[in-house]
Amino acid sequence: MSGAELPLAITGAVDLSLKYGKRLLELCAAFRGAEKELGERVLRIEAGWMKIANQLDFTQQVEGLMNPDHREVQVMAVDMLQSKLKVVTSRLERVVGMPDKDGDTSSGEDGSTGIIAKKWKYALFKESIDKAIEELETWQRIADPSWYLILKIANSQIDQTLVKDNNTITLFPATKSIRAGLREVKNDESAGVFLPFSELEKMAITDIPFCDAQEATRISTRKGLQHFLLTKIECPPQARIQSVKRDLRDLARKLSHNNPIGFSLLSCKGVIEEVGTGTPDMQPSVTFTMVFRAPPELSRPRSLRDQFVSGMERIGLSDKFDIARQMATSISYVHTFGFVHKNICPETIITFAEQETSSPVAFLIGFSSFRKDEGKTYRLGDNYWEKNLYRHPSRQGSNPNDEYIMQHDIYSLGVCLLELGLGNSFVSYDPENDHPVLSPTLGLRGNDISLLGSDALKKHLVSLACEELPRCMGRRYAAVVKTCLTCLDHDNTDFGDEQEFLDRDGVLVGVRYIEKVLSQLNAIGV
Repeated sequence: MSGAELPLAITGAVDLSLKYGKRLLELCAAFRGAEKELGERVLRIEAGWMKIANQLDFTQQVEGLMNPDHREVQVMAVDMLQSKLKVVTSRLERVVGMPDKDGDTSSGEDGSTGIIAKKWKYALFKESIDKAIEELETWQRIADPSWYLILKIANSQIDQTLVKDNNTITLFPATKSIRAGLREVKNDESAGVFLPFSELEKMAITDIPFCDAQEATRISTRKGLQHFLLTKIECPPQARIQSVKRDLRDLARKLSHNNPIGFSLLSCKGVIEEVGTGTPDMQPSVTFTMVFRAPPELSRPRSLRDQFVSGMERIGLSDKFDIARQMATSISYVHTFGFVHKNICPETIITFAEQETSSPVAFLIGFSSFRKDEGKTYRLGDNYWEKNLYRHPSRQGSNPNDEYIMQHDIYSLGVCLLELGLGNSFVSYDPENDHPVLSPTLGLRGNDISLLGSDALKKHLVSLACEELPRCMGRRYAAVVKTCLTCLDHDNTDFGDEQEFLDRDGVLVGVRYIEKVLSQLNAIGV
């Protein structure tokens, strides 16, 4: 499809989707006064459609600002929505239009108004509306990353459109913080981000095995028992503390969203600053603690490393795909928020269990090395082989060769996806001293650690993705992993040409990531 045809494609697809959505609401309205369970389902449909319709309208108003690749991804997303709406409305129409005992149907004369639902249809409708809820929520999860990327476009028309229709900011609170990232933040906008040190003293804190985070609980007189996760950030000696503090403030504000499941990023309550004692020759050390809210509907936080070390036998194939999608989603939003993570590994991925199903739900944490995507880089590293394992060769060692860019995060994701797919930890621990040792799963001859500092390791990981992984997770999953692991190779047609992604908004690499990684994972069915 040519660039000239894309705007027309978006307009046509949006108009048709809005038509189907209106029909969906009309069908659901017949059951609004039904029993409580059905009424709640109707409310979920109506609330979900309100958000989707707002996104469609916003997209239509600003589609001319998107580059052709981004616009094409949006067209595909709206086409997908149109197909899903067509299926669910047809299914609901069959239920509502079924003849009653007297031979009449339940719809009005024009087939669109005056719909009256009979009680005997409630069970059939409940099944159909559950499918509609599932389809709309699935679409929202798949389409949101590309839609949020629109907000990174540095154009005043975006702000004017948001002001004209304030519902977008109300329905999607993160829009405000994403737009704020494109301008200087006033001091009063960061009010409430930094918490007093006394907050830590009120918490009971315990370590989480093989994890960069700690679990914390406190009893509030108003809210009762509260659960949090804490992650520490040590300020580098050569860094300007005020600069680090400003970036941390911006990160905390963007992570203070109310959609942890959708973003696969925990909601941040705030940041606590702790200043150590200094000497005449050395400035005092500064440590920041990020306080994240644990979702109340989830329990039993464990690091992905703990899952790997304990054995993945209890985690089914569909759960593995879910974890993979959640990891990929979290990285997409970190980049959309204007940051690079720089520390993606199984120790910085936390999983909770759903209380009803016990299925794992994954979140990215461990922002100890984060920075703004265009911020100052100190090229600091270390020689811990178990950390270099998840770093691109150009970012290994105490003095990395290259500055950190978004593709380095994508490479680290690829290593984690490979490890998840093979189903065993790449790092084992000596039972006598808990020191990390190479796992046989990695398949290095004689556990040769010297490979970990060279391009040979990356080639070996790519080989595992091509030869071993398809047997465990299928060819499509293996292809995504290979794309991630080779995203900085010059012959990678998806990511290899860095010059292609030098747009001022940083949107192009995000679009390509959604297209080649996130969308491919979302398309895999079990």
